[in-house]
Amino acid sequence: MRWKPLLLTLTLSLNLALTTSLNALAAPDVQTVVAEGEAAIGNNASRAREEAIAQANRMAVEQAMGVYVVSETLVENMALVRDTILTKSSGYISGYKIISESKANGILKVKVEATISVLPLVDQLAKMGLLRDWTVAVVLVSNAGERASNEAAKTRLNQTMIDKGFKLADNQALVALNQPEILEQIQKGNHMAALPVLRDQGVDVLVVGTTLTRATEDGVIETYGGVKTVMTQGRIDARVVRVDTGEILASKSFQAVAGGSSVDMAESKAIDQAAGKAGDFFALEIAKLPAASTAMVQLIVKGLVFNRERAFRDALQRIQGLSKVNRSIYRNQLANYEIEFKGKADDLAEALADAPSLKPFKFDIQSVSSGSIEATAK
Repeated sequence: MRWKPLLLTLTLSLNLALTTSLNALAAPDVQTVVAEGEAAIGNNASRAREEAIAQANRMAVEQAMGVYVVSETLVENMALVRDTILTKSSGYISGYKIISESKANGILKVKVEATISVLPLVDQLAKMGLLRDWTVAVVLVSNAGERASNEAAKTRLNQTMIDKGFKLADNQALVALNQPEILEQIQKGNHMAALPVLRDQGVDVLVVGTTLTRATEDGVIETYGGVKTVMTQGRIDARVVRVDTGEILASKSFQAVAGGSSVDMAESKAIDQAAGKAGDFFALEIAKLPAASTAMVQLIVKGLVFNRERAFRDALQRIQGLSKVNRSIYRNQLANYEIEFKGKADDLAEALADAPSLKPFKFDIQSVSSGSIEATAK
């Protein structure tokens, strides 16, 4: 049987080549944390040891949470976190080993190396609405026309992202992809071509893939009462990409089989089920992104003569909060910098505008978008 391509999410007729299953790209499912705990020995040293280990494990889980939850959010919701997660910390620890143990002044102290199960932890944090609200764009493309299953599958994928506490890219971000040069690159399998546009639109993560359907070997089967049912297989090949860096976070294929009274109904059911599996998998992979990740912001500066550009770059590097500054282009007194910054473009713009080191260059910001800043300097 031949696979028939389907378009799910965007009303674009495209062809995207994707690899099928690269689970090694996925973020680790466990995290190793070293933490300490203590308890008063009293008349029961054995019980004190158990209490010290339990405290150390709670501290380990709390440290692990700090990777996926912004610190301010964690502080504001600590009472809820304590009642919901920390009191049940053993459920998130798959194992531990004691590194050291000591007694002094009636206190027993232990240091443990705990292995934290990331998936149940981030899943619980998502249910509590504490994860960073990443903005996600879903783009599944094909070289064929639309099918009745398109909107249902789009709704399923998007709803899964919302349920995990993420934001969806708005229509403006998706429409911005509708440029001939970008579409041509995506047709050739180059999803990187879409990233600059999505970055400018404030999109953090791109879920991109293709959808295929075909009839099963059974084709049409006759069920009880002589009712004929069309059997169809649905398949989604997709990957999830971090927009600011181009890093592929995960890539996988999902399949499902479903029946219906017509081909359209069977295809819709099969693709909907495959989309449900894909949504659950990719949502958790996105949830495992560190909340405190730095972002890459493009700074485009006009008016710099070449012998001033190096001094300007040195001035940028002296600004607090900039992790990395790289000049990618200098042409006709226009310099393009890639800046790694912990925060959003608006925050970076404020830091640049207030920076004393840039005052001698008469630095003046002209525009700010979610992924870039345009300015002039002399």
